[in-house]
Amino acid sequence: MTNKFWIRWGIILFISAIYYIVVFYFNIIFAVNYSETMSMGGDFSSSQCVWFARQLLSDHNYVFIVSVVGFLICMPLILLAFKKIR
Repeated sequence: MTNKFWIRWGIILFISAIYYIVVFYFNIIFAVNYSETMSMGGDFSSSQCVWFARQLLSDHNYVFIVSVVGFLICMPLILLAFKKIR
């Protein structure tokens, strides 16, 4: 195992870790928002339910966008690391 092997896999692990940290952050925002709204308890009016559904959809869309864009950024970076460090 050469030095290049460790550098290449270190870069790949670093890129992957950053990707998962960002996705985890947006998932935590989604989960906290959901749990805070549900912990209010009681009866919800129809306007509150509509607001809650829109907020959840918005948070879910943020998580999806971060996942897709992050994947599209990370894959070329990983391939570039393999290409440049040989």
